[in-house]
Amino acid sequence: MRSADTHSQSPADIVFSGGPIMTMDAAGSRPEAVAVRAGRLVAVGSLDEVNALVGNNTEQVDLEGRTLLPGLIDPHMHSAMVQLADWVDVSPMATPTADAVYTALRDATATSTGWVLAQQFDPSITEGHPRLDRETLDRLVPDRPLLVLESNGHIAWVNSAALHRAGVDRDTPDPPAGRYSRDARGELTGRLEESPAVRAFTIGFPLVTGDALVGRIRDLLWSAAGKGATLLHDCGIGSIDGVTDLDGLRRAVDGDSPVRYRGMLVSSEYDAWAQLSLRPGFGDDRFRVDGIKAWSDGSNQAGTGFQREPYLGTDSCGSLNYSPDELAEVVLRAHRDGWQIGVHANGDAAIDVTIDAYERALTEAPRDDHRHRIEHCSMLHPEQIARMAALGLSPSFLIGHVRWWGTAFRDRLLGPERSALYDPCASALRAGLRISLHSDWNVTPLEPLRYVEDAVTRAMAENGEVLNADERINVEAALRAVTIDAAWQCRADDVTGSIEVGKYADLVLLESNPATIDPMTISGIAVSETRLAGEVRYSR
Repeated sequence: MRSADTHSQSPADIVFSGGPIMTMDAAGSRPEAVAVRAGRLVAVGSLDEVNALVGNNTEQVDLEGRTLLPGLIDPHMHSAMVQLADWVDVSPMATPTADAVYTALRDATATSTGWVLAQQFDPSITEGHPRLDRETLDRLVPDRPLLVLESNGHIAWVNSAALHRAGVDRDTPDPPAGRYSRDARGELTGRLEESPAVRAFTIGFPLVTGDALVGRIRDLLWSAAGKGATLLHDCGIGSIDGVTDLDGLRRAVDGDSPVRYRGMLVSSEYDAWAQLSLRPGFGDDRFRVDGIKAWSDGSNQAGTGFQREPYLGTDSCGSLNYSPDELAEVVLRAHRDGWQIGVHANGDAAIDVTIDAYERALTEAPRDDHRHRIEHCSMLHPEQIARMAALGLSPSFLIGHVRWWGTAFRDRLLGPERSALYDPCASALRAGLRISLHSDWNVTPLEPLRYVEDAVTRAMAENGEVLNADERINVEAALRAVTIDAAWQCRADDVTGSIEVGKYADLVLLESNPATIDPMTISGIAVSETRLAGEVRYSR
């Protein structure tokens, strides 16, 4: 039996036994029982050994055949998206056809500011592939300013009234790292690319703040606990309202939070973070900031991910948000200051530029255990995997791309050869990379068991076919990517991510064993309980 050295024979507060226990430790241990004292795991071993720690007041949890796992982790999500909760939903799920999208926008009620605001639009997978150019939006909403945000978070569409309200016309220069799309005549199309372009329109929007913001974030945290999550990692703290975003998160996580929270601060506010004297590791085991986040390009499904070759049927390769030198300077500055770094890169050319930036930083300022990440890392070639391995980089894959957009990438956007490079989990693992799987919430739902299913099956929702079967991984590897390997990427593996003595008792009880059921049903496994430091935070 593995047990804590201090007071190892004192009675445990909780003992779990009676079902499969998947520790996710390096050895893949399968103990019969585990014990918890003061929120920490104090024994992992045989039933007889652990039962020796049972006292008069020990809570004895009979798993009754349920499976015990370390709590699940989403290593890349965005709390800032709670700001959009009351915007009109024009997602493919809520408005599955072009006509439904148009009707929802036409019938939408304006906010108190007079704007009509909509979110989650995705023409790449909505039936009929609706177009939302300026002329179309003017017909739908002619007399009120209208802004429609795509689900990828990188593209928005506005009508003429919105352009007028924001004071943007054909002579307005593009903002740094953003673009106002224009047609061949130089006229604005209504398409806004990247946050700096959108920000000209959202300035003055009434943001949710104070107790209302804290309430929305807490709702998100409790929802995540209901999906088996005990740790969330925010890859964009400060993206909406700078320092205020950080303050709201800290308030939401203080006290009664059902999950731990880690995150990366947006690089665009670096000077503000420096003025606050924030340093890597700011916070505690409940809430900690360890990283800086930058964006190299946009979204492949929106055509703004930066590619080596043009998108199908176009002469466009997408765009970088920074020049290669600018990105390298951002990375080098944060790296020298000791931060972990995550760079968003979807297109293969953007991944090239991102690896180059990391290589420069690590050459000029070598550093051990940096754990630098490439976020999404979507279209990944074998030689890029080799470079990442040599530099100690790791990818976090938005595996939902395969499920919801796989057919669109294969048949309409990239073609079979390039789409086969999407989220190459098996190739990355063979090369020795530690991978994680994430939602990019609210781009896809926050549900870690679904990420596991997607990585194991690679089944595409649009037609049920498999996208590059060679990149499927086994259930154990996929579970590691939402437990211990995700914890490692989030610099939290010292306290959570596996069932090992000394770590917090952050645990999830599942009604079925993911390793023994039909892989196509993993996402449907019911969460029986979620515990944080041994305390029940969700129960069916």
